[in-house]
Amino acid sequence: MELQGCVLGVRWSKFVRENHSVPISRVYYWTDSRTALAWIKGDPRNYRQFISFRIGEILENTMVSDWRWVPTKINPADEATKWGSGPYFDQESKWFSGPDFLRRSEVQWPRPDEPITTTTEEIRTSVLHHCSTEPVIDFTRFSTWNKLLRSTAYVMRFVCNTSKKSLKFHGHLQQEELLLAENVIIKLVQRETYPDEVAALQNKAPGENGQKAIGKRSSIYKLLPMMDDEGLLREQGRIGAATNVPYERLHPIILPRNHYVTELIVSRYHRLYRHGNHETVVNELRQLYNIPRMRMVVKRICKDYPICKIRNARPKVPPMAPLPVARLAHHERAFTYTGLDYFGPLSVKQGRSNVKRWFALFTCLTIRAVHLEIAYTLTTASCISCVRRFVGRRGPPVEIFTDNGTNFQGADRVLRSQISQGLSATFTDTKTKWNFNPPGAPHMGGAWERLVKSVKCAMEGAYSEGKLDDEGLQTLIVEVENMVNTRPLTYLPLESEEAEALTPNHFLLLSSNDTKLPRRDTAHQGRCGDGNDRHMLGNAWELIQHQLDVFWQRWLTEYLPVIRRQSKWFEVSEPLKEGDLVMVAEPTKRGGWERGRIAAILPHSDGHLRRAVVQIGSAKVTRPVTRLALLDVRCSEDLTDGRLHLGEDVPANLATWPTK
Repeated sequence: MELQGCVLGVRWSKFVRENHSVPISRVYYWTDSRTALAWIKGDPRNYRQFISFRIGEILENTMVSDWRWVPTKINPADEATKWGSGPYFDQESKWFSGPDFLRRSEVQWPRPDEPITTTTEEIRTSVLHHCSTEPVIDFTRFSTWNKLLRSTAYVMRFVCNTSKKSLKFHGHLQQEELLLAENVIIKLVQRETYPDEVAALQNKAPGENGQKAIGKRSSIYKLLPMMDDEGLLREQGRIGAATNVPYERLHPIILPRNHYVTELIVSRYHRLYRHGNHETVVNELRQLYNIPRMRMVVKRICKDYPICKIRNARPKVPPMAPLPVARLAHHERAFTYTGLDYFGPLSVKQGRSNVKRWFALFTCLTIRAVHLEIAYTLTTASCISCVRRFVGRRGPPVEIFTDNGTNFQGADRVLRSQISQGLSATFTDTKTKWNFNPPGAPHMGGAWERLVKSVKCAMEGAYSEGKLDDEGLQTLIVEVENMVNTRPLTYLPLESEEAEALTPNHFLLLSSNDTKLPRRDTAHQGRCGDGNDRHMLGNAWELIQHQLDVFWQRWLTEYLPVIRRQSKWFEVSEPLKEGDLVMVAEPTKRGGWERGRIAAILPHSDGHLRRAVVQIGSAKVTRPVTRLALLDVRCSEDLTDGRLHLGEDVPANLATWPTK
């Protein structure tokens, strides 16, 4: 009540100062309660809520130096509460005149004759339970569960054999010793992680509910923990009434999910089931143990296992590369930049026998036109013949892009040799450059791979049930070639409903699907026999050039924005470095993936790494990074001996790894 009076005085003082016209420079607050004054001068956080809140309100509106102590005998406030003998509330009452000491100097104001101290009744009680246990076993010294279990079992054998018990153990470890060691390890782990729960269940009264003993704040409260006869914490669960089920499965042992021993147990089951499916490990673990968030624990532990890192390694695809100049070379002759690929075979009739024929697909990388040639074999000579026929009909290309086929490489060597010796007239006028994609990179030749699919679909639609001969096959591929070249490159134009979509044939034939030249101006139609045919031919040539300019302008405005957008591979992956250990992901089963080391990197013009030289044994091969899976393993700084720190289950010497 004394403190409440102080609060009331502060509120009245605040009201007066806010509403009075007379400026007030300072206010003094007087109380005859030493306890209330001690509370105000103390720390409000040390008291209970009732006292703490009111002291807080007082200190928000006043300063501690404003509070003074006044003896009870001269306190004018007592005139209204402590009536005694004598007149009260008369003209001479202190209630109206105030105390006499206020008329004196501040030095003569009353002061307490002894230090003001507080009582301990309202002090906030804080209870802190701290349980500190020293680990008996340093679990981190052991790398596997079996080593920890057997080492503990030998220690327990030594303890038993040195005691006065008659039972002695000798020779190999017995099952009884291993079970005893396992119980000791798990009890140490549980007492280290759940000390309060273990103490509560050990000290609970007979018949008392274990849930009430450990409290709702426990992390294992919802597991209905119980303690068995051996002192292990187990899950009580709801299936205790099941018959013909072992006790260990009815009440699994509770293990913490972040303890090192839990990691050893999970790793043991993971190795036991040959690094298989996580669900298999989870199913076997929960037969005997209850680990909170078990699936997350299994995934976290198993993914860091060295052999699993190798098994789960995946190539990282860099962002899509910018289109090369060959795809953007507008106003150039058709097939100036050509992509070449083979597909087939197709069986045709030759007399009474059937023979195989392949197809060479030439595509203009700029206008996406195709040219088909029949390849009678897959040899280098047949490839050269196809190239020579293509050049004779379409003109020599500036650059040819192909995959890394042996027939393409052989054709390039033979043609280069013939040019150097002056024996070939095919590439004499132009210096044709042959570009090869690295092996195992079909996505780098998507410009012709997609057209191979289109040609196959067109051939399936035009191919009849019976087999063709060579003459029919030649007719078929010419019709298919024209059919594919009439496909629209863009959507229908919006300017005119009668206009047609741009096709590759517009650049080859000046129309989509016929061989008619654009009509000349009617002003020149009457000059056919006036001897001015040369002038008419000049105008026709200008008309053709004008029509081609129109097509190229449409190509720039309609087709170029279509190929500008990036459709996939948006994330930037961490680039490989020289010396990294990788697996070469070939299109075979995972057991056939080769392992090697990055010998050199071949960065692309856009700054991203797209191909690298990999050393596999004594050979060096070039592969795209989409086929290289980084092995997340630690490599020693000194690589002269070729040894790697890969953990168990992984050969340490790279030379001993099987290449296939």
